[in-house]
Amino acid sequence: MSLRAARLLSWPFVVAALVLRVCLELWFKPVTWRIDPSGVAFLAWAAALAACFLVPWVGHALLTRGVRQRPATWEVAVGSKSFVASASPRWTGPWSILLGWLAGGAVLTERVPGEERVRLAEIPGTVAMSIAIPAVVLAGTAAVLLLNRPRLTLAPNGITKQGLTRRTFLRWDRLLPGGPPPPRGTANVTLQRHPATPGGPPVPSLLPTVSLHVDPAFLADTIRHYVEHPEHRSAIGTRHELDRLREALT
Repeated sequence: MSLRAARLLSWPFVVAALVLRVCLELWFKPVTWRIDPSGVAFLAWAAALAACFLVPWVGHALLTRGVRQRPATWEVAVGSKSFVASASPRWTGPWSILLGWLAGGAVLTERVPGEERVRLAEIPGTVAMSIAIPAVVLAGTAAVLLLNRPRLTLAPNGITKQGLTRRTFLRWDRLLPGGPPPPRGTANVTLQRHPATPGGPPVPSLLPTVSLHVDPAFLADTIRHYVEHPEHRSAIGTRHELDRLREALT
């Protein structure tokens, strides 16, 4: 399975989490009313509520297990002459499924008067809101997955940090040599930029690696390599340079 396919596969599980949450409200909640004592009913409700998130999450994790390991390499974007670290399915999966689960909770329901049934709330405006919020969440999640965000791009002129909405560009010549140090485990990588004023302290810039499909230590080594070896920056974005980089860092 390709990395893009694994990332886009999150979306059906987002829909599944939303549908399970709505079904829980409409059909399982009346069942808990007949469970005695109330403590057992609450535990049954809490377990079912958690399962609405956990079942899609585990399903996505199992289907994408072949691409969940963060590799010590970069994707080569030949058209834009850059190295890219895309959004990791290990990050996009849980967070997008959680959004679907929360959106399901935005569907407002109410007890049918005099009956042990639940229906969509009939308060004016609530039906439209119960439709609009999940629709916006599903559309927004699909857009984020399609646009491959967040991601990190290395180009001959610098580093581009693309968040969900914000983009930050860091020039190579603005980064201090000697860093960043290799992170511990999956810890974030912190770059040190030249001070804004002469004699001032270095300016830190955080790279959140947990959301990226690249080994954090390899990422840190790559940036340190290009900061200290500017003669190799012009070749960034080529397969030959990637092979040379991996050999040099190994």
